[in-house]
This record gives sequence, C-alpha cells and structure tokens, in this order.
Amino acid sequence: MRVVVSDTSPIRYLVLIGEADLLERLYGRILIPHAVSVELQTQQTPEAVRTWMHAAPSWVEVNTAH
Repeated sequence: MRVVVSDTSPIRYLVLIGEADLLERLYGRILIPHAVSVELQTQQTPEAVRTWMHAAPSWVEVNTAH
C-alpha cells in the first residue's frame, strides 16, 4: 500500500479551488501530521479551508509524530 503524506499547501489550495477530492481519487487516503492539521485551522487560514478541515473527509488521517 502506498502512503501519501501531505503538507499544508496542496490541501489548502485544492480546497480553495473546490478540488480537494482529487487527493482521494489519486491516492485513496492521505496522512497529514498533527502540525499540518493545526495550521489548516488557524485564524489566518481562509474560512473555507478551516471549515473543510473541521469536518475532514474520512480519507484524511491526522497522525502525530512518533
């Protein structure tokens, strides 16, 4: 199984253009570090992205570093 880890930028901009589901279609599931989750929900982040992250789809998994 291929594991895909994403940082903030791809998620942020795909959400803003309405194409976040492209990540699921390409990879099935993505992992994001907890720090990325926090960054996607800060006050400086566009509201659409914060809203999306607050109710992130099931194919997005937030992981903490080990």
